[in-house]
Parts: sequence; structure tokens; C-alpha cells
Amino acid sequence: MIITIDGPAASGKSTVSRALALELEFFYICSGLLYRALAYLLMHEFDYTIETINNPSISDIEHCFDPQKFTYHYDTQMQEHISFEKQDITARLKEKYIDKLASIVSVNEIVRKKVTHIQRTLASNHNIVIDGRDVGSAVFPNAEIKFFVTASVKVRAQRWKKDQEKYGNHLSFEQAIVAITDRDDRDKNRIIAPLIIPENAIIIDTSDLTIDQTITIMLKHIKKL
Repeated sequence: MIITIDGPAASGKSTVSRALALELEFFYICSGLLYRALAYLLMHEFDYTIETINNPSISDIEHCFDPQKFTYHYDTQMQEHISFEKQDITARLKEKYIDKLASIVSVNEIVRKKVTHIQRTLASNHNIVIDGRDVGSAVFPNAEIKFFVTASVKVRAQRWKKDQEKYGNHLSFEQAIVAITDRDDRDKNRIIAPLIIPENAIIIDTSDLTIDQTITIMLKHIKKL
């Protein structure tokens, strides 16, 4: 079974996806982590910068995603993590600058095709819960069930601000609003796989919901299948 969870930045989709995967004992795929990993590797392996990372070469992308070197892992103890050349690089992928680089590289058509291939390969071996911005619309348009998770801009800005503080990135609420609004504009207006509500998706506004309440709603829909 494939369950997709799309939504804008800081809507709670990753937190909910992990919890739902744990509840169902499914394999969880964090799409954003794949793009962050590529951004990190392009920068550290090939010296790409914020000015050049929008157009990486095919050979550099292939090197970074070489299945002999690049591995996406998931288990209930470690949760999702990524290794490159047998070194766990997950902790390095939440830096503020990596988030910006990942946002840029993710709109590259070649990159999206490669990440889509990785996602579908992982799904071929597991029942999955996957989150992202185009997983129900572009990656798995025939998924058994699709959710679109959203929340108000103010709620998402507060969540994003709190999440960034875990990694030493301290911003004002006003800065968080700007960051979330800018990310929304990029995601909705990009040419390649823009953020949309997938066809037949179930929309859940989490502004006033706890994680448990959101999971309960999702499980009710899943059990109807």
C-alpha cells in the first residue's frame, strides 16, 4: 500500500507521516531528506554554491545518488537517515543553508526525475507512507490513499521557528512568516511539479489539531478502504 501526504512547509506532514508509519508499521520515506542530501553532497563533493546548484551536471547527480554509495534507511528506532560511503550524514542535513540549497536544487527537472526513481524503487519493496510536495500528484498519482495536510501561515511559521531552534537557527516570528511565505510562493509557482492538492486527496487542516487527533482522522479514512 502507498499512502501519500502532501502539504506546504511546516504543515506538520513529516511529523504526522512518521507517526502514521509507526502506527501502521509501514516504511516511511521523507522526500525532503533526499533533496537535502543531494544539496549537501553537491556542495561538499563538487563545491556547488547557492549560485550554481540550480543546474548540477547529470554526472554529479549520478555520483551523489550512486546506489553503491548512497543509502536511505528507515526503522522505528533510528527513524529516517541517509548514509553516503557508509557515513551517516543525516545530522548535517538540517542546517539552515542546506534547506535553502535543497529548495533550489529540487526544482531541477533532472533532479526530480532521479529522486522520483529512488522513491518508486523504495516503494516497490515496502508498504509506505511518504510525504512531500508532489508525492500524490506526480510521484505516486495512483496511490491507494492521498492526504493533503495544511495549516494557517501563522501556525506554520511558529512551528517552523520552533523546529529551526533545534538546530541553532534562531529567528523572530516575523522572519519565520517571511520564510514560510517565500517557500510557499516558490513551491506553488515552480514549473516542475508545483505544490498542488492531488486529485482525490483528503484535505486535513491541522491548525487546531494535535498529532494524535490528526492520526485518528487519517486512520478512519484508511480503514474505509
